[in-house]
Amino acid sequence: MRASIWHDILYKTAIIDLLMRITLKQLSIFKAIHTCGQISKAAIELHMSVPAVSMALRDLEDSLGSRLFERSSTGLTINDNGEVMLPYANEMLSKGMELEHAFAQGSPIRGSIKVGCSKTAGNYVLSRKIPMFKQQHPSVDIKLFINNSLSIEKMVAEKELDLGFVDAKPGHKNLLQEPWLQDRLCIITGKNNPLVTEIITPELLSEQLWVMDETISVSRIRNTQLLKSANISIKQELSMNTMGAIKRAIGTGVGISVLPLLAVEEEVARGELIELSLTDWDYSRRYWAIYRSGHPLSSLAREFLEFSRPTT
Repeated sequence: MRASIWHDILYKTAIIDLLMRITLKQLSIFKAIHTCGQISKAAIELHMSVPAVSMALRDLEDSLGSRLFERSSTGLTINDNGEVMLPYANEMLSKGMELEHAFAQGSPIRGSIKVGCSKTAGNYVLSRKIPMFKQQHPSVDIKLFINNSLSIEKMVAEKELDLGFVDAKPGHKNLLQEPWLQDRLCIITGKNNPLVTEIITPELLSEQLWVMDETISVSRIRNTQLLKSANISIKQELSMNTMGAIKRAIGTGVGISVLPLLAVEEEVARGELIELSLTDWDYSRRYWAIYRSGHPLSSLAREFLEFSRPTT
């Protein structure tokens, strides 16, 4: 057997031995400190005293023989040792919660899952699906985290999330994906924009004020490439960092934008926003459900995934 394989086996064995010395409560405290960045904030989140949290962290680091955070005047930042610890801690906490719910009394479907989603689908799809799922299954606890697709992919890979929904196939080799839903990118403006009565051409659109997402994201890059491929040049631009701000801006009748139908279908249905029709403009995008390979989805996660799919 090659030395590198022996090294991996010994390393993993050492990690398991270390984890057997600590408690789930210590891991919860470690995770809260990582999330909050300060012991005082972690104490508030955990409903514990600051000295109790400090002592638990000290006991954990003593058990491991390593510091997990770098201290500074502004708080604590996870270090390399902590980064190694984090995915193991996430998995152990998840398994502990599964075990607890396995013995709990309640509805046939029960348990706890952490779901992550990219911004558009998170704000306009899952934010509505989750309350309906909870209404059907009161014993289920679901936490939703909304971020860009790359961050969601990373959190799933590092076992911080059980299930993710992203707008591009994951690049991480340890993730599996399933098609989830389809969306369409639209050129949108307000109902009072003079363009509503015009024949739309690339030349005409190139002279308009474009309101775009300021975030350097996959979506921003994709939209810019689509406009370029349609021979549309952005000469005037406003940047805003939320979808809501962009919709309100173009709703004044000044400016246009490229927005996903998921985000504007209600305003379009009410006639507040108008989709401009450009010849040969027909761009759709697929969303994907992602989860870790080698870790089959729990029955709860699978149930939620199927529930969240579009019904039409």
